[in-house]
Amino acid sequence: MPMTALAKLKPNDEIAAGGRSLAGGLVRYVLALLYAFALCYAYDVISDWWAYFGFTYLLDDEWMLYAACIVAALPAVLLSPRPSTFAQASSWFLYILVFLPCMLVTVMQFSGGTDAVIKVFASIFIACLLFMVIARGEVSRWNIPEIPARAFWLGLLGLWLVLMTLVLYSFRTSFQIVGSDDIYNQRFIGASVVGNPIVRYSIALLASSINPFMIGLGLFTRRYWVTGLGIGSQVVLFGTLAAKAVLLSPVFVVGVYFLGDRQNRMRGNLLLVGLLGVFVVTSPLLATYNPIGTDLDQLTSLIYMRTLLISGATFGVYEQFFAIYPLTYFSNNNIISWFITYPYGDLSVGQAVQSSLIAPTSADIGELNANFLATDGVAALGLWGVPIAATFCALILRLMSKFLPEERTMLFTACGTGFLLSLANTSLLTSLVTGGGLILTALVAAAPLKRK
Repeated sequence: MPMTALAKLKPNDEIAAGGRSLAGGLVRYVLALLYAFALCYAYDVISDWWAYFGFTYLLDDEWMLYAACIVAALPAVLLSPRPSTFAQASSWFLYILVFLPCMLVTVMQFSGGTDAVIKVFASIFIACLLFMVIARGEVSRWNIPEIPARAFWLGLLGLWLVLMTLVLYSFRTSFQIVGSDDIYNQRFIGASVVGNPIVRYSIALLASSINPFMIGLGLFTRRYWVTGLGIGSQVVLFGTLAAKAVLLSPVFVVGVYFLGDRQNRMRGNLLLVGLLGVFVVTSPLLATYNPIGTDLDQLTSLIYMRTLLISGATFGVYEQFFAIYPLTYFSNNNIISWFITYPYGDLSVGQAVQSSLIAPTSADIGELNANFLATDGVAALGLWGVPIAATFCALILRLMSKFLPEERTMLFTACGTGFLLSLANTSLLTSLVTGGGLILTALVAAAPLKRK
């Protein structure tokens, strides 16, 4: 081919690539915008029933909400269409589960007037952009030596057996797989058992790390009996404290795993398309929603109130609380409390916030946990802390990505759905420890995995 033809071909290829990138960004923006509208509609419905729990709706100007949706959907353009690192893949989930709900719900809560709402929205929006920019970059991988196959699998199986035996023995008189009407009774019965920290952390380790790893491992290696064992173990754990998240986690792991393509990269657009599909299917349930109604109403509560909108509502509650009361400056951490006095005495941060929201009627005070932007950002440093918390979280996710071979990114993303959901409900440190982040990273990085 003549040199002049080659010279013309390269610019044409660059133009075509730029066009595809622009079209892809536009598709992501439109999907995110539609999803934002869906969230706003769902919140409007939910707020009629759950205002006492922080799901307030005080906004009068609908055009302000339309403007918020248009702006809040912009960061979707920065999402990687085919993530090759865990940080890139987690950006999709944290944008959907944390950043977008926090931006939109705080506008609908409309606490403190227009100027205050704009400041809160701007803080979250800047935090989202910083997170996206940091998380989207490629990472250099560290070569982690694999543990010999026999030692790894015997060690994992032995740990699983010990922990499952300990949990089942501890719950031997209170174990029961219950229906939706008896969930809170079962939790009350099991509360005395999990007062033992060894039992509590055993359940957390199994539910957030080992069992999800087994479910994903079976899919990755096509040893589906391992997946079945992991799913069965989660069902058994449901019989201890009746945690719905434990029962649903296999659905999340399997569903996310099949978002991957043949190159083990996540098809991000499918995640938003799938959520929009869920909205279309459940919109008739929202139209007739009653939280004390049928099992379908409780499913609607679980999807929207407990999963997709809870991070936004709790962020707003935390922002309102810490705009009035003292910041923690991370003194809720045991080490930092040596240098900075924790301002809320024997109450945890979640208990202090919960007490201001719902007055306790007994010595047993509830705890309102919130996502990492609220706990590590607002509670510690106020609105200035929100971009800082987002930046630090993105850096930690990039660091985790370094331990994971690229071909295992989709495996870790699927197994780590519990960790990502934990980030939407608790602090980064808690999510890393009890939410499974650290243990899962070690398991996926060091496991001697061979596909059939």
